[in-house]
Amino acid sequence: MNNLQIIIRPFSFFLCFCLLPKCFCQDYELQAELEQKADFIALDKLSNLYLCDGSILYKFDANGQLLFTYSAFSKGKISEIDVSNPFKIMVFSKDFMQIGFLDQKLSTIQTINALSEWNLYAPACVCSSYDNGIWIYDEVLNQLFRYDANRKMTNKSQLLNQIWDKKGAIISIKETESGYLVVNDTENGLLIFDRFGSYLKTIPVFANRLFFMENKILYVEENTLKSIDISTLQQNNYSIPLPDIRQICLENKKIITLTNEHKVRIYTMF
Repeated sequence: MNNLQIIIRPFSFFLCFCLLPKCFCQDYELQAELEQKADFIALDKLSNLYLCDGSILYKFDANGQLLFTYSAFSKGKISEIDVSNPFKIMVFSKDFMQIGFLDQKLSTIQTINALSEWNLYAPACVCSSYDNGIWIYDEVLNQLFRYDANRKMTNKSQLLNQIWDKKGAIISIKETESGYLVVNDTENGLLIFDRFGSYLKTIPVFANRLFFMENKILYVEENTLKSIDISTLQQNNYSIPLPDIRQICLENKKIITLTNEHKVRIYTMF
């Protein structure tokens, strides 16, 4: 399999992340800049990196080597992916209202038409849930619905307009490992629910792309990495000496960034 070109450039900087499980300050060096551009990126538990570009999903290893590619031209643009389970990756096309599940080689396991399967009107966001379940937000019904592994509805939220201060614009949902369901609403902030769909609180954070680490939500704002603890609401800010960062993913020894020019860069900690 041919790998996409990797551009190596010498660059290093000093960065401190006290939000990680163990507080540390380290040097970082640019390991690679991938030639493939992306609309958004994701990182799984096995350190595999996913790049989504239109209707194509690319999977790279931790060193930036291309492993597998998934194309969904007949299913429209990929709206969201969920890599919580690296062996069962969720891919969602809002245009066609279809949810696909892929194996670790990005081969299709299963496809669900949310419109016909569950009589939904306008599924707009999806995410994986515990025990192979699925959360779906329907923007016409204005509710969150959870379905189990047998495709039976187990939970639903109240009408979200009962929570909003103003009409919402939900762009993503995510169930965290700590059991929260986070609804990213660009008008009202982050709506926090428990794993059963009961509303808990709203966090006044506004960001297009979120990254989750343990009980914390991370996002980038004006070249500052910000974190907030979902439970305690403790906030931390970390200056990032890099221009035009659109999205960031972190793991023990690496930082992956997506720039406003849709370039993906991998930094190694040492």
